[in-house]
Amino acid sequence: MNKIYEINSKIYKNSFIKQAIIDFKDVTDIQSKWWKLTIFWEDEIEIEEIFNEFMNYVIWFVND
Repeated sequence: MNKIYEINSKIYKNSFIKQAIIDFKDVTDIQSKWWKLTIFWEDEIEIEEIFNEFMNYVIWFVND
């Protein structure tokens, strides 16, 4: 199962997204193409939780 999320390129730098994908590689498969993230997992609710944690991590980069 997968779910696609669109990321606002005006708010988030591509380098932050790329680094977060690398850092999350041990958690799940996340792919990025044209400012769209695709997250692969077995359960849709857990995909939402992974996305929320992923974006919290990216926001941490932005605020740092």
